[in-house]
Amino acid sequence: MATKWKNNTVAKLVTGLLIVGLSLLVFVFSTGHNAMFGSFEKTDAFMSSYYDFQHHLALLKLNYPFKATVEKLPVTDSDIHEFRYRYGSLEKQLANVRGQYKDVIAKAEKNNDKDVVSYYKKEQSRKVKAIQQNFKSDQHVVKQIRDERVEKMDEYDQSLDEERQHFKQLTKVFHYDFVNKRTGERMTNVRHVADQGTETPTRFEKKFTDLSAYQNSGNSDKIVDRVLKLSADDYQGRIFVAENAPLKLLRGYAQYQSEKNTGFSLLVLGVLMIAAALFIGFKRSIRSLADIELIHHWYARIPIELRLIFFAIESYIFLGILEMIKGQNYSSSYYFGVIGGIGFSAGFFSIGLGIAVAVATLLYQVQWLAEMLRDPLKRQVCWNNSIVKQTGMIFQELLRPPFTVLKVLVSLAALFLLGMFTMFCFVYNVFAFTLFILFCTAMPLMWFILHRAAQLNRIIKQAEVVAAGGDPIDFSTHGKGTVGRLSRTINQMQGGIRSSRHAQLKSERLKTELITNVSHDLRTPLTSIITYNDLLRKPGISESERHDYVAIIDRKAKRLKRLIDDLFEASKMASGAVELTKTKVDLSELLTQALAEYDEAIEKSSLKFRIKTPDDRIPVNVDGQKIWRVFDNLIGNILKYSMEGTRVYIELEKKQNQTVITFKNITKYELGRNVDELFERFKRGDASRHTEGSGLGLAIAKSIIDLHDGIFELDLDGDLFKVMIKLPLVS
Repeated sequence: MATKWKNNTVAKLVTGLLIVGLSLLVFVFSTGHNAMFGSFEKTDAFMSSYYDFQHHLALLKLNYPFKATVEKLPVTDSDIHEFRYRYGSLEKQLANVRGQYKDVIAKAEKNNDKDVVSYYKKEQSRKVKAIQQNFKSDQHVVKQIRDERVEKMDEYDQSLDEERQHFKQLTKVFHYDFVNKRTGERMTNVRHVADQGTETPTRFEKKFTDLSAYQNSGNSDKIVDRVLKLSADDYQGRIFVAENAPLKLLRGYAQYQSEKNTGFSLLVLGVLMIAAALFIGFKRSIRSLADIELIHHWYARIPIELRLIFFAIESYIFLGILEMIKGQNYSSSYYFGVIGGIGFSAGFFSIGLGIAVAVATLLYQVQWLAEMLRDPLKRQVCWNNSIVKQTGMIFQELLRPPFTVLKVLVSLAALFLLGMFTMFCFVYNVFAFTLFILFCTAMPLMWFILHRAAQLNRIIKQAEVVAAGGDPIDFSTHGKGTVGRLSRTINQMQGGIRSSRHAQLKSERLKTELITNVSHDLRTPLTSIITYNDLLRKPGISESERHDYVAIIDRKAKRLKRLIDDLFEASKMASGAVELTKTKVDLSELLTQALAEYDEAIEKSSLKFRIKTPDDRIPVNVDGQKIWRVFDNLIGNILKYSMEGTRVYIELEKKQNQTVITFKNITKYELGRNVDELFERFKRGDASRHTEGSGLGLAIAKSIIDLHDGIFELDLDGDLFKVMIKLPLVS
C-alpha cells in the first residue's frame, strides 16, 4: 500500500513538473517573444516615443511660424466672410450690442448718473461703428484678422513651454534631418551632416518623401489651426536613432529590459522542470501522466466525435489567444475585448493560469485518446458509444419489428404536421375548421400516446418494485402492440423470478437439511468411538469386554472413514474433478460381478431378485470401477430400503444405440413426492436415519453417469421405486 502511494505521488510530481514546465515555455514564447528575441525598436513603447517625437517635431520645428511670417499670411475672401459673420448678420450684431447696453444705460438714467450714461453710450457707439466698419471695408477686416492671428499665435507660443522641454529630452535619442520642398531650407539636429558626407550608423530610421507639417499639428483652436494650415509646407527627409543612442531615456526601456531578463529566467526554469520530469519518469518507469480517475471516467463516457470536436475547438481557441497575446502592449496593462482591461500583475497571473489549464487539458486529452487507440477493447467500447454507431443502431431499430422507433417517429411527425397546420389555419383566420381538425385528429392521437405512456410507466414502476425485492404482479397483455409484447415479456421474466425465488428457498431448505444430516451422520459414530474409548480406560473390565469394545470402535471408525470418503468423492463428482479411465467393458458381465458381491446378503434377505440380461455381450466404453460403484450403491440401497418379502427387478437391455439398465423395488419407507430431492447429498430413504448408510449413494451414482454422458432417471409410483440408467453403446 505504501509503495503504491509513493508511486502515485511520484507520478503526480512528474505530471506537475511537465505541465508547469511546458506552460512556462508557452507563456514565455507568447508573452515575451518580442522582448526576448526582438529589439527595443520593435516594441510598442519605442513606437509610442517615436510618434510622440514626430508630433512634437511638426509642432515645434517644421510648422512653427514667426510673427513676421504670420502677418504676411494671405487673407482670403472666405476668411473675411467668416470674420464678418462669425457672430451673425449685421442687423443681428447691432441688435446684440444695443441689447447689451440697453439695461445698463436705462439703470444709469434712472439714477440720474450722466457720466455713466455718457460712458456706456460712447462704448455702444464705438462697437456699433466697428461692426458697421467691418461690413463696409475689406481692408479694415484684413487688418483685424491679421492682428487677431498674431494675438492667438502669441498665446499659442506660450502654451508650448512644456512640449519644448519634452521635445528637448526626445532629441537626445531621436535625430531628424528634413528639407523644405518649397524653400529648400534644411531643418536638422544633426551637426555637420553636409560637411561630413557620411552616413551615421543607425538602429532605427524612417524616411519621408512628402511629410506635411500641418497633418501632424493636431491643434483645436480654429484661428491657430488656420494659421498653421496656411504656413505649413511639405518636407522631405528622415527621422533616425543612432546606434549609440541612449535608449534608456525613453519610457518603457527599463521595463523592456526587465521583461527580457524575466523571460530568459522563466525559459531556463521551464527547460529545467521538463528535464527533471523526464529524468524522474525515466528512472521510475513512468510513461504517462498521473491519472485523474473521476475526470477520466467522465471523459470516457463522452462520444468520440464530441471529444475530437472539443479537442479541435480548444486547440484553435488556445492558438488564437496566443497569437492575440503576442500583439498586446505589455507596458501598462493587458486588454482583451471579452474581459476588458485588467492590471499588469493580474494580467500575467490570468494568462499564466489560463495557459497552464489549457496545456494540462490538451495533454490529458492526447494521452487518453492515445490510450484508446492502443487498446482494442477501449477502441471497441469507444466505437459502440460513438454517435455514428448509435445513429446506425437507431436506423436499424427503425425498421426492426416491433417497429417501436418508427412508431414514435411517425407519432412525433404527425404532431409536428398538425402543429404546422394549426399555425397555418390561425394565420388565415380559419378558427372553426382548425378546432374541428384538432378535435378529430390531435385529440385521439394525444390520447393514444398518453395511454401508451401510462402503460409503460406502470411497467417501469413494477420493474422497480421487483428489482427492490417486491412481489411480481402480472400485467394485462391485451393487444399485439409494443406495450402488449413488453407486458408479456415482463410477465415471463416475473415467472422466472418466481421460479428462481422458489428454487432459492428450496436450496436454502436443502442446505439446512444437508448440514443437519451431515452433523448427525458424523456425530453418531464419533460419539460411539468416544464412549467406548472412555469405557476402555476404566479399570476392572474383562478381556472379553475389552475385545468387544475395540471391535465396536473399529467398526464405527471404519464407518466414519467410509462416510468421509463418500462425502469427498461426492464433492469431486459434483465438481467434475474426476479423471475417468475408460475402456471397452461388457456391461452384462460387470452387473453380474456386482450382484455376486452381494450373494450372501441376498440369500440372507427375504427379497426375491429377478435378473434379466441379454445373451450377447453389451459393449460400452466406460470406467469400469466407477460403473461398478454405481451398481454397488444401487444394490446396497435395494437391500437396505426394500420392503421384506417383495420382489426386486433388474433388467439390462439394448434400445437403439444405447443400453438401458432398470432397477425396480418396493420401498419400506414413504419417500414423499419430490423425487429430485433424493439426489441431494445425505438424503436417505430412512428419514429417522436408524439404518446404516451415508445418504450419498444416489448422488454419487448420478454424478458418475453424468460424467459418462449418460442419463440417470428416478421414478416413484407410490411405493414402487424405479431407477433407469442409459449409456451409449460401442459398435
